[in-house]
Amino acid sequence: MKKKIIICVFSILILITAIVFIIGAIQSYNYDITNNPDDKWVGFGSVVTLMVGGFVVFYEFDLFYTAYYFLIKPKTTAKSILNILANFTLVIMYFTDSISHFLFEYVSEIFGEEILLLFSLFPIYIILRIVCIVLPVKQSAKEN
Repeated sequence: MKKKIIICVFSILILITAIVFIIGAIQSYNYDITNNPDDKWVGFGSVVTLMVGGFVVFYEFDLFYTAYYFLIKPKTTAKSILNILANFTLVIMYFTDSISHFLFEYVSEIFGEEILLLFSLFPIYIILRIVCIVLPVKQSAKEN
């Protein structure tokens, strides 16, 4: 029963988020067309809205996976740490501008562009998720 509730809650949350961002993109596009039809960047705001919405939905899927693991699946210490670190990596990606500004001021000038930090955090997230998925397979093979 707990499994069904978690799946339903996250499905509804993801569906509502997707609908809200799609409606926002449509409204942004309609606003651009009616108020500024000669602009060559017509529709760019709706593309950005869809990109942000896609990231939010992606994070909600990741949060669902993490919550499902902690509430339903059998837990191991290593897999729990990997789940938390992977989820935390996605949260940090939201704050890359502030983090890169801090690193630019106090560490090195190479962090002047936040895209460098973003392009380094996403592969870390992918590696953490792959290790998190592969880890139980290796443990069960070792036990057999």
